Amino acid sequence: MKNKVIQVDRYAKYADEIRELKARNAELEKHNIDLSQRLEELHGEYLQLRYALKGMASHGEVLALRKKILELQNKLHLKEMYPNKH
Repeated sequence: MKNKVIQVDRYAKYADEIRELKARNAELEKHNIDLSQRLEELHGEYLQLRYALKGMASHGEVLALRKKILELQNKLHLKEMYPNKH
């Protein structure tokens, strides 16, 4: 009987320790998500600053220019295919 009591005490001790570790792990995961978001924000700001210092276009500006180039290429292609309609 005494042997069973000791095992129950050990189990309770380990169960409590596991609960504490799970709670700590959840806290660390939340903290990791927060740090990851902050890192993404800082990286975006860093890129904007780098582009500004070098006089380069930002990523958004590059995408807008690419879109405009594609639109103009499509118009040119249509004019070449149907020269009398435009």
